[in-house]
Amino acid sequence: MDYTEIYNEKLIASVKEKLNSIGVVKTVKFLRKETGMSLIEAKKFVDAFKAEA
Repeated sequence: MDYTEIYNEKLIASVKEKLNSIGVVKTVKFLRKETGMSLIEAKKFVDAFKAEA
């Protein structure tokens, strides 16, 4: 899924930065708090960017 079409670039940049600095679990928690995503949605979102790294 291309998340860049759904979410703004600022959020995506934050997720990428946090993924590198605080890890997957805390990044998922951040994303859920910011967007209201479910746990599964947030994990898939983070995994999509983890695969790019």
